[in-house]
Amino acid sequence: MTEFWSKISEKISHFLAWAIDNHPGKLIGTSFGFLLGLLIVTLGFWRTLALTLFAVTGFVLGKRQDDHQDITTWFEKNFNKF
Repeated sequence: MTEFWSKISEKISHFLAWAIDNHPGKLIGTSFGFLLGLLIVTLGFWRTLALTLFAVTGFVLGKRQDDHQDITTWFEKNFNKF
């Protein structure tokens, strides 16, 4: 039985390598859509939206930190409008 599962996992890994090489946009888009749908079904729309907003905000702030850009100027630029 373990030989069966090892062959299945080998076929899946070959398929994923092929899909990443030939269709990366479709694979990423499908994975993102599946994950978003799963979150909406399990958490609900508003909780998923809040989780997404926090994740995007964390990504933006982390990217600015990685690029050695000052975070306070981003806050001042975006939130001093009010």
